Amino acid sequence: MTATRQFFQLSLYVMGDRKKYSSKYPLSSKVFCGCCGANFKRRTWNSNNPSKKVVWQCRTYVNEGKEACDSKSVDEQGLQNAFVRVFNRMYENKEAFIQTLKANIESVLTSRAGQEPLLEIARHIEQLKSDLKGLVNFKLRNQIDEAVYSEENVRISSELNELRQQKILLEKDNDQKTQIKDRVDEMIQVLSIRQDVLIQFDDNLFNALVEKITILSPTHFIFTMKGGLNIDEILD
Repeated sequence: MTATRQFFQLSLYVMGDRKKYSSKYPLSSKVFCGCCGANFKRRTWNSNNPSKKVVWQCRTYVNEGKEACDSKSVDEQGLQNAFVRVFNRMYENKEAFIQTLKANIESVLTSRAGQEPLLEIARHIEQLKSDLKGLVNFKLRNQIDEAVYSEENVRISSELNELRQQKILLEKDNDQKTQIKDRVDEMIQVLSIRQDVLIQFDDNLFNALVEKITILSPTHFIFTMKGGLNIDEILD
């Protein structure tokens, strides 16, 4: 695949995801408090004079005060600069970073349940449904004691419900791991196509790579990348 075609596909990816990132501010719904877990909200201080400053503050602190959460405000420019630094570290060590991402994905995929357990559960479910149908037929022909029928009906129905729940959980787990793989593949594509370090904050690149930012202090952040990888960033 040519670099031009890759770039075109990446552009479609970013543009196609714009609806998901249609918030007015790129950091919206991505910044979370390391103290209480609440999300941060954007606020403008001194909005009517030249010294205005844009910060992000914990929603718990804003709504309930420092007794509920003593998390400090974080400068928006500082957060954006932190992302630039994180991305540039990733880019400058691109090959090693991509290998780490691939290794993580292999680990995730290895832990998938696979199709065999799901097929076995499906077979067991069909057998129990057949048993239940046979039990009902016995009841309709008055060929089974009422107490025995009730006991067997409860047992088979209980097993069916348990197996159905197991099947749902396995399918959900596999779906989540597939989504993680897709996100990591997208990250690898973004890094592979990029031709230079970042000079300033890029909201499209940020949304393509970052799942969330956890604020531990006004100068210490954890960037959780799409796919689950955590990267610490401490400002000078």
